[in-house]
Amino acid sequence: MQQIIWNSILDQYFDEHTMSLHLKENSPILQKKWAPGNWNPVLSDQSMSKSELTNLIDTLYKEVEARDDGFLEIDRKLSKVLQIGPYRIVIVHPPLSDGLEMTVVKPTMKLTMEDYHLSPEVFDLLKNKAKGILVSWAPGSGKTTFAQALIEVHHQEHKIIKTIESPRDLQLAPDIVQYSFTYGTHDEVRDILLLSRPDYTVYDEVRNKSDFDLYKDLRLTGIGLVGVIHATRPVDSIQRFLWTIEMGIIPQVIDTVIYIDKGQVQEIYQLNLTVKVPEGMVSEELARPVVVITSFLSKNVEYEIYTFGEQIVVMPIGEHQWWAQTHPVRAAKQNALSEYTKQGVVRKLEQHIPCDFLTKIKGTSIDLYIPESSKGRIIGKWWASINELEKSIWLSINVRSFDDLPLIDNQVHINESKGRLDIAFWEEFAEKTVSILVGDEIIKLATDANGISSIKNKPLLKAIQKRGFVIIDENQL
Repeated sequence: MQQIIWNSILDQYFDEHTMSLHLKENSPILQKKWAPGNWNPVLSDQSMSKSELTNLIDTLYKEVEARDDGFLEIDRKLSKVLQIGPYRIVIVHPPLSDGLEMTVVKPTMKLTMEDYHLSPEVFDLLKNKAKGILVSWAPGSGKTTFAQALIEVHHQEHKIIKTIESPRDLQLAPDIVQYSFTYGTHDEVRDILLLSRPDYTVYDEVRNKSDFDLYKDLRLTGIGLVGVIHATRPVDSIQRFLWTIEMGIIPQVIDTVIYIDKGQVQEIYQLNLTVKVPEGMVSEELARPVVVITSFLSKNVEYEIYTFGEQIVVMPIGEHQWWAQTHPVRAAKQNALSEYTKQGVVRKLEQHIPCDFLTKIKGTSIDLYIPESSKGRIIGKWWASINELEKSIWLSINVRSFDDLPLIDNQVHINESKGRLDIAFWEEFAEKTVSILVGDEIIKLATDANGISSIKNKPLLKAIQKRGFVIIDENQL
């Protein structure tokens, strides 16, 4: 590994193990030491006054003007970002901050791909096959360091490489061109790259919709991309693209996701598009385009992405063993599917069913409870209406009557007073929502800490007095 050394007034605060420097007026000097994903804070017994910090900032501005590798990357009224050699400097002025502050970040080392000890199969994937790469995890985990090492592999083969950075803090060979949005718009950078057609482009970092759109446009023209993105799980970096591009072209835009933790490759996902019945569904009629996410390391399918009604579902398939060691919370796959889709399915049904109803999703089908008098209208002649409804929600519908609803036999205490009806449910219903059936109308009642629901709505009060009610056991649906 190659240590990065430079000449600047900031050098006095950095050694080979210092990752960042944190200064605030009249506060102790704080440094972060060691390596990405494995750092420790070191607090100095010295502090810096406002005048001392101001003088240091003025000196840095002079360095920017005097050096070819110095840039004012972001220039706002109360915040500035400078890049001087390897140093990225963020300056914030009051009242945006509660005091003058400055943060300086410098890479502690420059790694080569050999330092990651990748298997030949993984190295071949990254060098020769993967073209739309995302490098993900939290800030400081070593994402940019890895992307930099990967680009060096392509640079050694004399590939044409360019970068998009704001600020420009990648430490690269002089012949690699580094673009910044500080001095050009997304459209301008897009035009330049599409016309110059580099072999690979590093996008550090992909943050907002404009970045997602530019990443997509560059990939669809055949340019190889390495995008750096913040995400707590590999799949989260893919999900951030779901609402900006069509699901069907995701594998064309992103074919490989690399998860970096503590400076090492922990997981690699590959994406492919196929047409199949999603995992957990059984009917061949439910076949649809599915993006399959496979672990390159374990060869196991980890996720499937597909449309379900009007929603896009990211469904976990595998156990994610390496992730499970530190994240033990689990949810049954089928329950996750039901909970994830239930609200969207109900909203879709509300658009087509002109009466009260209850639903229960069971795997690839749904039990639909409606009044007996509405069955004919909802099913339609020769089952035409219900068949269309099934196609719109991608579920088989079992039409049932309110008479089929599971009910609770327990008696409740009712207290009537002027203009008010208090229903006292039993203890387990305290501070919950209870569903009751009044004729052909389903009513949701909220209860207090004592399990009492007070009804003041006059039409509802009269309906209950006239027809009575039964309690629906939704746990048994």
